[in-house]
Formats: sequence, structure tokens, C-alpha cells
Amino acid sequence: MNETLTELYNSTCRIGLSDDLDDLISIVLRQAKELVGFDHCALMLYDQETGRLRVRQVLGYHDRQQDVLGIQLPRGRGISGWAAENRQALRVNDVSKDRRYVQGLREARSNMAVPLLVANQVAGVINVESERLDAFSETHEKLLTVLGSQAALAIMASRSRERLQQRIDQLNALYRISQLASGQDDLDTTLTAILSVTEELVPEGHVAVLLLDEANRSLIVRASRGYSEGVGLLRIPLGLGVTGRCAETGEVQLARNVSELEDYIEGVRGAQSEIALPLKVDGRVIGVLNAETPTPNAYSEDHVRPLTVVAQQAAVVIRAAQLNDEMRRLAVTDPLTGLHNRRYFVEKLEEHLHRARRYGESLALLFLDCDHLKNINDRHGHLSGDRALQALADVMKITLRETDVLARLGGDEFAALLVSSDRDRAIEVTGRLRRTIQGLRLISDDGTDIELTVSAGVAVYPADGTDVKAVMREADMALYTAKREGRDQAVTASEPAPDPVDAKQERRPG
Repeated sequence: MNETLTELYNSTCRIGLSDDLDDLISIVLRQAKELVGFDHCALMLYDQETGRLRVRQVLGYHDRQQDVLGIQLPRGRGISGWAAENRQALRVNDVSKDRRYVQGLREARSNMAVPLLVANQVAGVINVESERLDAFSETHEKLLTVLGSQAALAIMASRSRERLQQRIDQLNALYRISQLASGQDDLDTTLTAILSVTEELVPEGHVAVLLLDEANRSLIVRASRGYSEGVGLLRIPLGLGVTGRCAETGEVQLARNVSELEDYIEGVRGAQSEIALPLKVDGRVIGVLNAETPTPNAYSEDHVRPLTVVAQQAAVVIRAAQLNDEMRRLAVTDPLTGLHNRRYFVEKLEEHLHRARRYGESLALLFLDCDHLKNINDRHGHLSGDRALQALADVMKITLRETDVLARLGGDEFAALLVSSDRDRAIEVTGRLRRTIQGLRLISDDGTDIELTVSAGVAVYPADGTDVKAVMREADMALYTAKREGRDQAVTASEPAPDPVDAKQERRPG
């Protein structure tokens, strides 16, 4: 007996050696095993907000450890729930004869649950099981009760420190995200900063922000950390998978084991747990904040609470960044065609010319005029003229590369900057543009066909000019040569150009 008391004393002394909750629970389980000599044991923590017990750590249970770790019990259900509800230990000598027993181990024969109490408050429950009948005695119950009292004090203190640290982390996260709102960062920069903050709240997880595409009723992964290659191309329909359900319902989705889901969409290779939180602005979902990890049962209500608050603030910041991006886009975009405007085009021409000069590269400048636009407006109406300009812009978008810079300079005049291109490529591209435009069939409001052609002028850096003004002047002169010689043709700056004075007199013939 003296040896048992000494062992109990030593056990209670060891419990206070760690400030980390998981380390503390590991110590409690090891000390419980030394005192009782059980086959299998689970320590469950009690969540006062949800009124549920959740298995935090286990010893034993063979290949069922992960299943047992996922167990949650409402207070009052099962042997452990009864012990928590009644605040007293319960020994069951034969679980097959007790309806309260919730199976943790298939081979279990006897079970004992001891509540962890502090001033009549339940911190959790130690649940031990054995493959033998009548495995636990009154002495075992008393030993675990004493151990449990000391463990409850340590667990309560550790959880208080944990909640305080979570609150500090949450406030720090909110502060850092709120700072983003006062800046003028673009959307991509803002999302990267939000992911950095989120990673600190879910250190086990890979995180992502998915934004809503309302037109296609789907989510697009806009920013991510640790996700599978190519996830940025993924489109998730509303209602499908964890994130799709989150976006459709506007509610948090917590999946402790994604392998149980029929519609799980893989984002992280080998993921087991996932949590998705809606990003809402004025009650409307604009996206989803998501985290996944290969660790089973990694997320709980302890993660939901701080992440929900962060998601609320992040949604406001993301929406502000979206609006800022839209304002910046509108400031450099032609509203009719969606191409860039003159100011933006000249800025980009200066940037690319500087780069071309630095690396010894060439670039080509292409000016286009929509032929006889005035006649189209006069004969078929301005709406038909607008459609002609839009059609020309669409052809430019599909014909040229994404790296090329396109613009509507004003009226019927368009421009294209062909990056890293020589004269031969510029001529080939110009010919392809003109042939595609000639093949268009536009129908006016009165049902008649509109024939659409363009005139083009081409200049190349550095052959036709060594600065922005010179290259633009040469392309402009080539364009006017094409218009003066009858339109519906392309002229390069290497061909004879008209006298500048004459060109100025002929400018804008229609």
C-alpha cells in the first residue's frame, strides 16, 4: 500500500511539469497506466460551449486509434458522458450488460470512467477499457480519482493559458488584417498577407482563399499555400465538396475525416482534415477561407472560433481590395472594348522599350485604323459602329499573345505592342489580323451586312527608332501611308513614308 501511495504522490507531482496541454495529457495517461495497468485509455476534454466530450489523446486501441480520436460524446451519453454529467466515477464490470457503453474497442469487456473535477467543474474524463471482465477495482477508481483531481487543475490552468494565447493570436491577426484595409495593395498582395496570418492560427494546415465566380456559380482558388500543383486551375461548383457547401450555405464546414465524404475534392495530397469558413460582406458570400492537413481530426471548435472572426475581417479587406483593383482597371481600360487606354499603353511601351534596350531585344509596334468607321456610323447607326470596334478588339485579343499589350488609342485607332518581336513576326501577325477581320460577318440593326477592314502601320525597335516618340512616329506615318494609298492594307516603316507636313494635312480622313 505504501508503494502505491508513493507512486500516486510521484504521479501527481509529475503532472505539473509541462505547460503544453498535449504534453500534460501524455503525462497524465502514462501516470494512469502505471497506477492502474490498463490495456487501453482515452482522455476526453470537456467543451463547455458545445457541451461535448472529445477524445484528445489515447493509449492502446491497436489499429483503432484514429477512429477513437474522432469520438465526441454529448454530456450524459456513454459511460464517460454519464461520469461527466453526474460528476462521479463509474465502473462497468461487463460492458455487454450496460446499454450506456459506446464502443471504443471491439474486444472491450470492462470499462471505467473517472471525471476530472475542479470545484465541481468538469475538465474532462479519463476512460479506461480492458479486454478482461472485472478488470477495475475500487482501489483503481480511487487512485484515478486522486490523479484526476490533480490533472483537472493542471488541464484547467493549461486551457486558460491556451485560450489566452489564442485570444492574443486572434487579436494580433485581426490587427494585422485590419491594417491591410488602410493600404492600397492589390488583391494578390492582400490575399498573400491574409494567408500568412491564417497559417499562424492553423500551423498544421495548408491554407487557401477561394473567390466566388457568380456568373459560373463556382469557386476559383485565387491564392494558396501548400496545395497541390495546378490547384489554381481548379473550379469548384457551388454545393460540391467542403468548400462548395460552405459557399452555398454560408456556414462553416468542419470535416474531421475527409475520407468519409463522397464528394471530397482533393486540394492537399493525403489530406485527412479540412475546415472551410465563408467570407461574407453584407451577408453575401464572396469566397471561402480554407485549411487542410494530412493529420486526422486536426480541427475542432477551438479552431472555428478564432478563424470565424478572422474570416469576417478578411472578407471586408478582400472586398475592398477587389474594388481597388476594379478602380485601377477602369482607370487604364477603354470602357467600350475592354482594351487598355492610351495612357496605359504609352507607359507599357516605355517599360518594354527600356527592357529591350537593356537586353538587346527587339519589339514591334502596330497601329490599326478601322476603315470607314464614319460611313458605318452614318449608314447603320452608332451602335453598329460600336459593335464594329468591339469586333476588332475581340479579334486582337484572340489573335495576339497574352504577353502583347493591346490598346484602343481613341476613336477608330488601335495599337498593339508585340513584345520580343522582329519585323517578320510583326508582318505575319498584321496579315493574320487583317485576314481574320475581313472574314468577319457583322450585321447591322437594319439587317444589312457590314464589311469591316483595317489599315495598319508597323514600326520596329531599334531599326525604325530608338525611343518611344520615334517608334510611335514611324508607326503613325506608316499607318497614314496605308490610309492614303487606299486603306485595307498594311505598311511597314521601312517603306517610303509621306512628307510629315502632308501627313498632318491628311490626318483623320475618316
